[in-house]
Amino acid sequence: MGKILLSLRKPLPFFGAKRIFSVEKVPLEISPRTVYNDASQPIIGQDMQKSPVFVLPFSQLSKKDTPLAGGKGASLGEMTRAGIPVPPGFVVTANAFEHFAQTQDLSQEIRSILQTVDTNAVHTVEKASEKIQTLIRNAQIPAETEKEIKNAFRKLNTKYVAVRSSATAEDGADHAWAGQLSSFLNTTQEQLLNNIKECWASLYTPRAIFYRFEKGLHTAHISVAVVVQKMVESEKSGIAFSVHPVTEDPNQLIIEAGFGLGEAIVSGSVTPDSYVVSKKDL
Repeated sequence: MGKILLSLRKPLPFFGAKRIFSVEKVPLEISPRTVYNDASQPIIGQDMQKSPVFVLPFSQLSKKDTPLAGGKGASLGEMTRAGIPVPPGFVVTANAFEHFAQTQDLSQEIRSILQTVDTNAVHTVEKASEKIQTLIRNAQIPAETEKEIKNAFRKLNTKYVAVRSSATAEDGADHAWAGQLSSFLNTTQEQLLNNIKECWASLYTPRAIFYRFEKGLHTAHISVAVVVQKMVESEKSGIAFSVHPVTEDPNQLIIEAGFGLGEAIVSGSVTPDSYVVSKKDL
C-alpha cells in the first residue's frame, strides 16, 4: 500500500465517491527496501569513501532508493519519474547525514550516549536525547555539502520550501517512523541549513529513541534523509491511499482532504473529510 500527499489549487472532484466520516489510521508500507545491519554494524557512520552523493533532485530518484532518500524522498522521485505533477525539489541524502556525523566526530559519541539508555528509566532517554540533539545542532555542516544544498536551492527559484525528514526505515511492514520526525514549512534560504540539522536531530528525540528500542532497532542502521520541496499556495490538500487502509481492498482509493496545507491532516490536528473512490469509476 502507498500514500500520496496532495496539494490542490482547485476544488476536489468527487469522482463518484461515497463520503465517509472516519478512516482508521494504520501504518502503510511505501517501500520494502528498508536496510538493517546486524549488531556489529555502527548505528550511524557508514563508509563514505566511495564518492557518496549528498544531494539529488527528485528526477534522479525512484522507489528503489529508500535507503538513500528515505520513504518520502523515494516516493516523490517515483512520482516525478512517472510524470505526476509534483512540486519540484531535491533530497539531502542519508549519505549527507552520515558524512556530517563522521567529519564532525559525532558517530562514536552518539553510539556511546545511546548505550546509556535504559527505557525503564525515562530520565536516561531524555538526557541522551538532549545530549545528542545538542551535538548535532552545534556541529557544522561540511562545506562541500553546504555548497551542494545551496546550489540545489537556487535552482528551485523560490523563496519558500518545505523541509521534511525522510527516515530510511520509515513505514516498514512492522514499524512506522512516519510522523515521528520533524518537518518545517515556509523555510527560507537563511533558515534552510538549520532546519536540515533539526531534521537530523529529530532522529534522536525521546520519542524516536523509545521507538527505536521498543521495536528492537537500537542495533540497526537507521539514518535520515531530508526532502526539500518548493512550497505551493494550496487551497485544499489531502492524502490519497492507493489501497483502502482498513479493509485492504485494492479496488478502492481513499482520499482524506481539508483546507490549506496537508501538514494539518498528516499531524492529526484537524479532522479531514474522507472519501471512498472506486477505481473502476476513474
